Amino acid sequence: MRKLIVLLFLANLAFAQSPDAIRAHMRFFASDSLEGRGTGARGYFVAAEYVAAQFRSYGLTAELQPIRFRTTVRDVASSMVIQRDGAQPGTWTYGNEFVTYGDVLRDDTTASGHVVFVGYGVTAPDQRYDDFASIDAKGKIVAFLSGAPSTFPSEIRAHYSSSLTKMENAVAHGAIGMITIFSPYDAHIPWEAIARRGEQGQMNWLEADGTPHATRREILATAALSHAGAEALLAGGPYSLGDVYTQVSNGTVRSFDLPLRATIHVLSHHGETMSPNVIGVLRGSDPKLRDEYVVYSAHLDHLGITSPVDGDTINNGALDNASGIAAILEIARLLAGSKPRRSILFVATTGEEKGLRGADYFANNPTVPVESIVADINLDEILMLTAVNDVVDLGGVHSDLGEVVERAASSAGVTVSPDPYPEEGDFVRSDQYPFVRRHIPSVYIGAGYHAVDPKVDAKALQLKWIGTIYHSPKDDMSQTLDFSVGAMVAKVALKTGEAIANREERPRWKAGDFFAAR
Repeated sequence: MRKLIVLLFLANLAFAQSPDAIRAHMRFFASDSLEGRGTGARGYFVAAEYVAAQFRSYGLTAELQPIRFRTTVRDVASSMVIQRDGAQPGTWTYGNEFVTYGDVLRDDTTASGHVVFVGYGVTAPDQRYDDFASIDAKGKIVAFLSGAPSTFPSEIRAHYSSSLTKMENAVAHGAIGMITIFSPYDAHIPWEAIARRGEQGQMNWLEADGTPHATRREILATAALSHAGAEALLAGGPYSLGDVYTQVSNGTVRSFDLPLRATIHVLSHHGETMSPNVIGVLRGSDPKLRDEYVVYSAHLDHLGITSPVDGDTINNGALDNASGIAAILEIARLLAGSKPRRSILFVATTGEEKGLRGADYFANNPTVPVESIVADINLDEILMLTAVNDVVDLGGVHSDLGEVVERAASSAGVTVSPDPYPEEGDFVRSDQYPFVRRHIPSVYIGAGYHAVDPKVDAKALQLKWIGTIYHSPKDDMSQTLDFSVGAMVAKVALKTGEAIANREERPRWKAGDFFAAR
C-alpha cells in the first residue's frame, strides 16, 4: 500500500510539462502494484478510481459505468481430430497444432464436418470480391486466413479482417465451425504469445436479459492453428500452406475443398464478473451546442497476470495503453480551462483486450443520447520509441475529421501519414470501431513513423517492438521511451477535439462512403 501511495503522489507531479505528466501517469498505471490492469481485477479497479479522481480534480463530473460480463475460459482437455479421406483419424495436441479460446454459449460443444478453405473468409460486394463464390460451406467447417486482401483500402480491409465480420459471413453461408490460419502478415506474432492469450479466455458483456452480446449459436466451435497445424491441415489438398502464402503475396488467393473432416471439441468454464468504464464529462459553454458531445476514448485495461515470460507474469501495459490513458488525462486537464462550446465526454474503457467490449457496451448503452455524440477521437498504444515528426490518422479519410486532424497537426508543427501497417487491421482493433458501427464519425490518432533523427528507422523500431514486446510483460516502464511523442500526439488530439467542439457544424461522413452506407 505504501508503494501505491508513493506512486499516486508521483503521478500528480510536474503537470506544467505535458511529457512529464504523461510519464508520471504512465508510471502509476504500468506499475507492478496494478498487476497489469486485467479486466475486472483488483488492479483495474484501482486504476479506474484513479482516473475518476483525476477527472474530478480537473472540475469534470465522473462516474463508473458498471458492465456485467460472462467470462469464458477454455479447458485444455479440448481436442481436435483430423480424419483424411480413407485414413485413420489423427488427434492434435492442444497448444501445439491448435488453440481455442472457448465457447461463450456452451460448456461442451462439438463441430464436426468436412473442411473447406475459403481464402480470407471475405464476401465484399463493394470490392467485387467473394471467397465463397465457388464453395458450398453449408454444414461444413470453414478454414480461412487472418486479415483481408491487400488490394482493399486500409480501413475497409480492416473491417473485413474483423473476426465479427468473418463470423457473420460464415454464418450467412451456413458454416458450423471456423478455423483460423494466420497469414504471413501475422507471422511476427510468436505462437507462444497466441497460446498464452488462450489462457485468459474471453469476456462478453451481457444484455439486460443475461444473453451474451454479439454471439452466434450457429457456430458450434472455433480453433486457431499454429504454423505446423496449418501445414498439416492443408497437406494433401490442392495447395499447400506455402502455395497459399505465395498466393497471398501475388494477390491470387483461391478457395478449395479439403479431402478431410475435422472434429473440434471445445470444453469451457463460465463465470460472471463486473468491470466498469470510467466516464468524465466536461459540460460545454454554448447553450445551443452543449447537449452535443465530442468523445475521447482510450482503453484502461490490459492483459493482467499470465504465465511467465522470462520469469515475469505481470503484463504492465505501459505503451498499451497506459500511454493513451495518460494522454487523455492531460487533454482533460487542459480542456477543462478552455470552456469548449460542445460538451466533451471522456471514456476510459474496460475490456478492450477482450475484443473492444467496454467501448462496444458504451456505444450501445451510452450515458447520453447516442444521436448527441458527434465524433469519437481514440488514443491507443502511442509508440514512444523515438522522436517522430508525424502522426497517423486511422479513419479520418471517411469523414471530414481527416481535414480537422490535418489542420491540428499542422498547427502543432507535424504532418499526417497514412496507415503504415494496413495488414494489422488496426482500425477495427481499437475502441473507435464500435463508434463507427453506431454510425459515429471516428478517428484513431497515433504516433507516426518518420523519425526526427534521419539516422533512425522508426518503422523498424516499431515492427521490432510489435514482434518482441507487444502483449508481453516486457511492455513496462523499463523500456527506453521518448515521452515527447506522447505529448505531441496528445497535442494533435487536443486541437482536433477543440476544433470539433467549437465549430458550428457536426462532423459528417463523406458522401457515398463505405462506412456511411452502413
